[in-house]
Amino acid sequence: MPLRHVDPHRRRGHRYDQGVRFGRSKFGQFMARHIARRTDPILFRLSKGRINMGPIVNAPLRTTGAKSGKPREVQLTYFHDGSDVILVASNFGGSSHPQWYHNLKANPECTFGQEPFTAAEVTDAEEHRRLYELAERVYAGYRDYREKTSVTGRDIPVFRLTPR
Repeated sequence: MPLRHVDPHRRRGHRYDQGVRFGRSKFGQFMARHIARRTDPILFRLSKGRINMGPIVNAPLRTTGAKSGKPREVQLTYFHDGSDVILVASNFGGSSHPQWYHNLKANPECTFGQEPFTAAEVTDAEEHRRLYELAERVYAGYRDYREKTSVTGRDIPVFRLTPR
């Protein structure tokens, strides 16, 4: 199943905006952290990537554990920059990076939506800024996460996944 193309410049409709508002609410954040993270991978597999729990497109990232060396999977929101996939390691605005961040740093070969990629953290400040602004166009909640992490001093990493 090919990965759905997510254009950050595309104008989204009313239903999408409602989904984003819900996702940014306290209840929406609870659903994302505790329910959607378990149901979205199942929906992705059963629907061949056509159905998510909400209107924001996501797909499974499969990595190799940084410490364990075991396969790990997490469902993530993404968008495209040309043929590359962009992932934001926001961790819901938490004070630490998500586990998949460490996995990709240790083992950059991964699959995303069942396609093979090589991951690299975006370290150029201007490129990071540009991509983060695009991420906020895809999901406005990234703005909330950036505000939350500014208090702790954590910069939210951005990854570029290049097709292999």
